[in-house]
Amino acid sequence: MRNHYVPQFLQRPWTSAYDGALQVHHIDGGKVHSTRKVPKSTGYAIDMLALTRDEIAGMKKHDVETIMLQQVDSEAALVRTKLYDRKLATLDVDERSAWVRFIMSLRIRDPDMVRCLVAESDSELRRSLASNPDEYVQLTTGDDPASLEEWSEQRFPGLIENFGLSLFGSLLNHDKIGNALMRLKWWVLDTSPASHYLLLGDRPCVFMGGIDDPNLAVALPIAPNRLFVATRGDALANGLPRVTPSTLVARVNDATVRQAEKYVYACDATSRRFVKNRRQ
Repeated sequence: MRNHYVPQFLQRPWTSAYDGALQVHHIDGGKVHSTRKVPKSTGYAIDMLALTRDEIAGMKKHDVETIMLQQVDSEAALVRTKLYDRKLATLDVDERSAWVRFIMSLRIRDPDMVRCLVAESDSELRRSLASNPDEYVQLTTGDDPASLEEWSEQRFPGLIENFGLSLFGSLLNHDKIGNALMRLKWWVLDTSPASHYLLLGDRPCVFMGGIDDPNLAVALPIAPNRLFVATRGDALANGLPRVTPSTLVARVNDATVRQAEKYVYACDATSRRFVKNRRQ
């Protein structure tokens, strides 16, 4: 199954009406290859979020995608439309929560993050299960496995190696991060007057500062001429309206390209040099 870490609905505003495709700048070492693709055909990894077995402890192989992320993306797509249409002030608590979950999901579903989550959760759980072997031995009978890890594998096959993916739902609803994002000041900026349009990266959300930073700023392009921004602190709140659209687009595009792993998305090929100059 295709697991899109750059959701198709997020890519769609960069597509052209004549071919339904967007420009994909593929960063390969110091080279940048440019081609056109439809959203379905880029920004995904095959079975990245799939369990290694058909079912584990009541969780089916593709539940992270089909139950969790498809709902997150469906709800966020509706919110994105409102944001684009300048209806930020009309969002209710549920819609704001849906947008926050979406922003969090973009970080969590990043391929490097998924690999790290799976590997570290596996290792940490195995360390935890092996930490007090004497306690386990005292509770065993002659027919029990020799260790708690073996017992867990016998009772819940595949649970340990898939433990990281089983945490996906709780990470999407992480209270501290979610509440912090909800309390930020939200903006949707029309960058149409800028001399260039916004780019979208395969790590779409740009975080400037950590979640506890007093001057945190989060930027997410939602269309070539619309930028969602969330800020904390008076300095940014007072300064942001004074930044010209061209300056804002240049800064966000620079950050987008520099943090991209493999792909930068655009409306056309004119931005290839901009990408190449920052990734050579």
